[in-house]
Amino acid sequence: MSGRELASRAWREYFEGSQLLVNELERRMKASCGIDLGDFNVLLVLSEAEGTRMRMGDLARAVAFAPGRLTYRVGALEREGLVVREPTASDGRGTDAVLTELGHRRLRKTRPVHARHVEELFLGSLDTEALEVLDRVFGPLRARLLDRCADEATTD
Repeated sequence: MSGRELASRAWREYFEGSQLLVNELERRMKASCGIDLGDFNVLLVLSEAEGTRMRMGDLARAVAFAPGRLTYRVGALEREGLVVREPTASDGRGTDAVLTELGHRRLRKTRPVHARHVEELFLGSLDTEALEVLDRVFGPLRARLLDRCADEATTD
């Protein structure tokens, strides 16, 4: 197999495999916890942020959502009482998404379920070498793409 053929096969396996994984994680999270993966990720990222709050633009980049899509999601989470929106304290012009106590409780209930699903579907079948390869490949990739998003945000 040529290098080009290997690259093409690897891309397709990654692309289709990761989509199948995300679809199954989504299905399981909805069935077991009544929350979709995108909302779970928003709550998770907010829980890890300083003061459990983030400026909406920064949150959109962190969870890889278009700003309009994040506004819609945060609005839905706000209606459930899991998140509130507040003016950004540092300048008053922006808006922060802030995790509520109810949001913390929901995340505490769903986080172990999500971790179990990830272990069953993905991590449990990988040895240390495979995990190191994933870390070597996707750590820098994620960093580059986040940097690109940050650069685009400063030029807009």
